[in-house]
Amino acid sequence: QAASGGQQGKVVIFTQFRATQEMLAAQMRTWGIDFALYHGGLTSQQKDQAIRAFAEQTPVLLSTEAAGEGRNLQFCRVLVNFDLPWNPQRIEQRVGRIHRIGQTLPVDIFNLAAQGTIEEYVLDILDRKLNMFELVIGEMEMILGQMSDERDFEEIVLEIWSQAQSDAELAAQMGALGDALVEARTAYQQMKEYDEALFGEDFSTE
Repeated sequence: QAASGGQQGKVVIFTQFRATQEMLAAQMRTWGIDFALYHGGLTSQQKDQAIRAFAEQTPVLLSTEAAGEGRNLQFCRVLVNFDLPWNPQRIEQRVGRIHRIGQTLPVDIFNLAAQGTIEEYVLDILDRKLNMFELVIGEMEMILGQMSDERDFEEIVLEIWSQAQSDAELAAQMGALGDALVEARTAYQQMKEYDEALFGEDFSTE
């Protein structure tokens, strides 16, 4: 349970869907945890009020993807992805709300995925294979650009999930996708090192 107060006690919980957000809100009321709601259905004034309440009073912000609009939440250092998008750039946008210039403390990121779901496969690829959460904000796009498959990442995942005839086939194809992503990261790193050597500068996206 988050404690009210300064940055140490602030937690952002991201959901993809309003229904999920409403379910969490009802549960948190049962637990007696104070929170602010942030979603795309709010007016600009209501959004400002929600962020202000989170910064000054409430320990938790329950937010949908609407918080990717450019709000800076560097006063918070804990992020929970309650449900995980299949698009890694959307995940990166979430992380970028709190992990950016102005953040002075280490950021803790918690990703939730039910066992045996496609989200678990996606998390395995992005976290354990790619180490996505160690990347500089913006590098994910560069890595995806190195993949030979020009479709969006979530389109690839959807096709694998919808066409797999068995759990074993699904696991094998998701494993192959993970390997392709690791190769893309290696190619990006080599390109980055070449540019740094050629121009004598750090061409990171920071």
